[in-house]
Amino acid sequence: MSSSSTLLPVLPPLKGGKIQRSDTDDLSCMSARHINCPVCVAQCPEPALYRYTAGEAAAHFCPPTRNLDRNRRLETAIRKLWKSEICEIYRCKACGFGFGYPFIGGDEEFYSILHEQKGYPAWRWDYDFALREALAGFDGGRILDIGAGVGLFLRRLPAAWQRYAVESSDSNRLDMERQNIQVIRDLSSAVVANKGAFQVVTLFQVLEHISEFESVLENCRQLLAPEGRIVITVPDGDAMIRQERLTGCADMPPNHINKWTPCSLKLALENCGFAVLTSRPESPGLKSFLGAMHMRVQVDSRRSRSMAARVYAIPDKRIRAPLVACLGTVALLRLFPNILQLMQGGAFGMVARVRHR
Repeated sequence: MSSSSTLLPVLPPLKGGKIQRSDTDDLSCMSARHINCPVCVAQCPEPALYRYTAGEAAAHFCPPTRNLDRNRRLETAIRKLWKSEICEIYRCKACGFGFGYPFIGGDEEFYSILHEQKGYPAWRWDYDFALREALAGFDGGRILDIGAGVGLFLRRLPAAWQRYAVESSDSNRLDMERQNIQVIRDLSSAVVANKGAFQVVTLFQVLEHISEFESVLENCRQLLAPEGRIVITVPDGDAMIRQERLTGCADMPPNHINKWTPCSLKLALENCGFAVLTSRPESPGLKSFLGAMHMRVQVDSRRSRSMAARVYAIPDKRIRAPLVACLGTVALLRLFPNILQLMQGGAFGMVARVRHR
């Protein structure tokens, strides 16, 4: 597969994560490595866009001022994944794909810690995209949602659809089973028992987390019936770079190990035997700007003596939430000059079918 077997040496951290051009020794070291794009296999000789330490990554997900124990467990889990102190982000000039190096996504240990304080979102644009661009072509059938969370999308489907899910979380699986959703623990098990059985397979905001994306797409192809459709939504790589530049909030590995573009995702799908039918960006809107405001407050909360850090340290959400909203007002003033850029949608969706051979 496409992940690199070469481990990074332990390098001194750079301030703010951004690569500094003055660090000529480090850049010389980087340019000496042969790093290939995991999608198109083109060589990526350019210096890394960003460099993060395990400590910076852990603080991104949970600052020590918020929960010191959780922060330390995250840092240990991240360092174990990277087998190094450093992860760098590269971008392929040929297809636009961005990726972490070492190229490895989060594992079960990392996500079990990461999701201790997270819930799943409400109805999203991704679901409307799937209903409009893929499911509308069928009267019903069998549908598989990979990385289904609590199964919100599947729960809202008409009765004509037989609903299946791949989900690793024990609590989420039990929750979906109570809703008469048939749950499969892992994708390889699904292929063994259900080859060619599904009209639609969906992956909502999943593929950016997975370094083994080729095997995932291959399994999806085997699961689909001859006229079946795969629906994928992912964060837009350009939007993630814009987000970091304007808000200071990183698209941090190992949670997001891939930065997909329409070009690179189309190529990955074609390499795995799919023909792309449609691709659509998320529509611009105020919701995207409000999300950027929240990111700016979160970035401020990582400074131990900031007001945001003190607010996020309050355990009672009923007290914390209105104070975070007040901090958002300050963030609004700082981000307002870039409002048009920050209102742009941060993701895109793509629908493909199995290519006839």
